Amino acid sequence: MAPNAVRQEKNQVDQLLLQQAFERFNEASTLLQQKYEVLLRESERLREELALKDQAVRRSEKLSLLGQTAAAIAHEVRNPLGAVKLFLSLLRRDLVDRPDALKLMNEIDKGVNSVENVVSNILQFSRDERVEFAPLNLHAIIAEQKTALQLNLESGAVLDFNLRANPFINGDEQALRRCISNLMINALQATRYRGRVTVETSDQGQNQVLITVRDDGPGISPALLDKIFEPFVTSRKEGTGLGLAIVRQIVEQHGGSISCHNCGGAEFVICLPRLAVNRHQTMDVSNAQALPSSNREIKI
Repeated sequence: MAPNAVRQEKNQVDQLLLQQAFERFNEASTLLQQKYEVLLRESERLREELALKDQAVRRSEKLSLLGQTAAAIAHEVRNPLGAVKLFLSLLRRDLVDRPDALKLMNEIDKGVNSVENVVSNILQFSRDERVEFAPLNLHAIIAEQKTALQLNLESGAVLDFNLRANPFINGDEQALRRCISNLMINALQATRYRGRVTVETSDQGQNQVLITVRDDGPGISPALLDKIFEPFVTSRKEGTGLGLAIVRQIVEQHGGSISCHNCGGAEFVICLPRLAVNRHQTMDVSNAQALPSSNREIKI
């Protein structure tokens, strides 16, 4: 067979595989949209039912049922996503010399990652995983988020740090990292990455530490303030409404509380119990050099 004929046949096969991957992705996206709409209707029904009963007693039961429904849907969507990722991995090796096809494949890849992020959030919320506590430094976690944001954001936003608390608590480092990261990213999104976000820590008496994340964006609609931490409640068109629900879940797992109010922009305040350290104990502060200075302004 002539080389041109072989090349043409290979291109036809690649095109067919690419088309199949695209069709699978469309099917997965449609399925996710349908299931997500079902989940939204179910969450609304459960919230209405919850409002008619004693909130303190019934809330955990209803959210547990909602989490189970969400997990079932997430697992159902994850299977076709796996098929799409398999097609993409097979195609990527054969499309090096076809930039037009690679561009389309990259768009599919972005879509798959977006859907996977939604599925991951749903599963994270539904699992209600146990946290593993250990002594940690809150300021070190905040410093990590500062570094990550500096590396990934374009110029225009300003981050202020005012870290004055005794920062040592007993907590799950990974969970708290996700919690603080979520609040900081939400604040930057509220300012469209062009405003000012302030992160503060302060002492609340002898036994608690406060973490405050404040932005100068438009604030939160009064209609949403009372239910902003409920699952599937969001003011952003592209949001899933699970980020703040997960934040509250993490905070409550640590024996803390979180509140939100408007003060020009939005202000979120986390209250956590401080680690009791007596004078005979020592703490590892080897990462102190990575911490943001108090009252420090960082432009991004």
